[in-house]
Amino acid sequence: MSGAPKPKTPPAFSPEDMARRRRRSVALALVLAGLVIFFFVVTLVKTGPAIMNRPL
Repeated sequence: MSGAPKPKTPPAFSPEDMARRRRRSVALALVLAGLVIFFFVVTLVKTGPAIMNRPL
């Protein structure tokens, strides 16, 4: 009584698909790193020289 349907396996990715996925992942990582650097620089600029006048 095995009336349950067998789960379908997704088709394997072609080398072109994997290369496209890798390029997209690298681009996304670069954008994310750029945003992190941008927010860090903006924070330093907004704080200005007062960042050195803080109690330790």
